Amino acid sequence: MGLRGGAATRRRIAANLPGGCRWADSTLLNFLSRLEGKGFVRSDKQGNKNVYTPLVRRADYCARATAAHLDTLYGGDVRGLVMTLADAGRLSFAEMETLARWLDARAAESPEYDYD
Repeated sequence: MGLRGGAATRRRIAANLPGGCRWADSTLLNFLSRLEGKGFVRSDKQGNKNVYTPLVRRADYCARATAAHLDTLYGGDVRGLVMTLADAGRLSFAEMETLARWLDARAAESPEYDYD
């Protein structure tokens, strides 16, 4: 959720949403309920308010959400995702070069890399 320091109320979570993201209370509560159902957060009562505590690290949540979107939108094809971003102008040439260098370095570190 992007919050540091653990548990937060719905109001605090809403105040920390990205700039253009202004969800209605009911939308945010529904989203938090779905996250709780999936084991990503836990809600506890404090007085008359629910307080939500993250149960997974942001990186772990992002990895799972990204994998789900990749499967849903691209059938798991990373190349298709990258092509869409490039075709839509969301990846500059410099970003593509940086990505290519990173992929080359990552592949070279892999035990599966074949030097022959």
